[in-house]
Amino acid sequence: MKKWLNYIKLYGYFALNWNPVLAGFILMHEIRGEKRFGIDTSKPIELSQLTITGGDIRHSSRYEAVNFYILEALLKRLREICADNSFTDLGCGKGRAMVVAAHYGFTSIKGVDFAQEVCSIAEQHMQKISSQFPLMEYKVLCKNVLEYDIQPNESVFFMFNPFSDDTISGFLEKVNVSIEQYPRTIYFLYVSPRYIETFFEFEYEPVYRKRKLKWLDGVILKKESTA
Repeated sequence: MKKWLNYIKLYGYFALNWNPVLAGFILMHEIRGEKRFGIDTSKPIELSQLTITGGDIRHSSRYEAVNFYILEALLKRLREICADNSFTDLGCGKGRAMVVAAHYGFTSIKGVDFAQEVCSIAEQHMQKISSQFPLMEYKVLCKNVLEYDIQPNESVFFMFNPFSDDTISGFLEKVNVSIEQYPRTIYFLYVSPRYIETFFEFEYEPVYRKRKLKWLDGVILKKESTA
């Protein structure tokens, strides 16, 4: 019953702030997606209600899970153009994108978030599915993304509009350093791409974009190593 109340509140939020058609579309995919993947990630949380590790909430947005429709559209397309098995969710929240990525064949999955409570929930969700994917390795790190050490094998990053332009720029600088040391092609899956122009400044190229009902928007951006 509590979960259905959360769904009703979610519908009301989207209907009030956008429109009833979009709200119905999102709710339909929320119910289907959470049932299919066996997770509980729909309820939004204000950052002021969470315990924050090493971050400034003025440069971040509240916890709100990415829409299943856009997330799966991007993952499906990425699998057609990229065989890499790493997936790093920047601002992972309760772990929705991490869980779905596991179902799309990613075997090295990481989530980074500075809110302790949602990191714990993401850990629970990943632990729950670990028996389904015996080859999968995962890690949830509770820290500011600008303090995260990018690993040489990481080539796919995901974001659902969690940060300010300054934070995105700072992280892209870190990616540049990483690919200078370990040349490779980088992909970003960016949902609700408010600061997409920042990626263009760092010479990323959009290779796929998915839009639905005007408000739902996601893009895959690619940067090839010049080394």
